[in-house]
Amino acid sequence: MRRGDLVEVGGVIGRGFEMERVRGLETVLIFATGSAISPIRSLIESGFNASKRSDVRLYYGARNLQRMAYQDRFKAWEATGVKVVPVLSRPDALWRGERGYVQAAFSKAKHIIDPLSTGAVLCGHRQMTEDVTSWLVADGVPVDKILKNY
Repeated sequence: MRRGDLVEVGGVIGRGFEMERVRGLETVLIFATGSAISPIRSLIESGFNASKRSDVRLYYGARNLQRMAYQDRFKAWEATGVKVVPVLSRPDALWRGERGYVQAAFSKAKHIIDPLSTGAVLCGHRQMTEDVTSWLVADGVPVDKILKNY
């Protein structure tokens, strides 16, 4: 941008996350797709005691590495106790990580030890949030412990 360029600003989308609903839970699973990583970044960087929990995973999906924001912060997030699982839907041939969509990566890995001590934060495409919510509920995670931003 140059001096004098016009910047459009929109209103806040969503209603935020009621993090007190997952307070004290051992496992918090976080899901974000595309630009929905921005509120998740705020959540992670504001601190929600990830290091005091036994399992905090972020499944973050983007089309390719060029569209995956905040890659430079992944190591810092992991240092706070958040395991970052990047998932690319259209990676190049060199990509060795998860491929497809975040819900498929989660479905493959699930590993929920205690559903009653598990919560989730979902932000992104509606189909992803619906799929993940269905799987979590089917595995015994209480609906009131699944937070969405809408």
